[in-house]
Amino acid sequence: MRLPRGLIVATIILVAVIVQTTLFGQIDIIAPDLVMLTAILLALTRIRPEATLAIAFASGLVVDLLGSSLTGLRAVVFTVTAYLALRTRERASIGRPAMALWAGLLSFVGVALLVLIGILFGQTNLLGPEVASRVILVPLANMLVAGLLAPLFVRVVDGDRTAFRFS
Repeated sequence: MRLPRGLIVATIILVAVIVQTTLFGQIDIIAPDLVMLTAILLALTRIRPEATLAIAFASGLVVDLLGSSLTGLRAVVFTVTAYLALRTRERASIGRPAMALWAGLLSFVGVALLVLIGILFGQTNLLGPEVASRVILVPLANMLVAGLLAPLFVRVVDGDRTAFRFS
């Protein structure tokens, strides 16, 4: 019996939000942004682009509501990042290293946009001495996680064992 795709995606987003806001929120070292990465990796699945953008917006809004930053900040950033992922997803089909680099570059754009919009709206919690390392290390962590888990993610969401095979 196959679970509905919406239930699978909702469960993955819920787990990503919980891990991001609890576990990675308490760790002092730089951790991956799992919710942003999930929004990026949804572009590789067979989910309609409109649904991918809606999921990215909703998951960003949930993270905003659970955090202390401006409501809507991450929702906008995750939606823009998911849109860029949808527009450039063919670049990820070359192989696992290209896909990991693609996810890392999109994560860099997302983190840089998050910091830029945060600065424009006076979000001092996004600033600080570790902002430069966050802009570099979060995309690297996302790149590593994407390289390891993206094929499994696509196969679970699409329910296809042959989906997104890497050479």
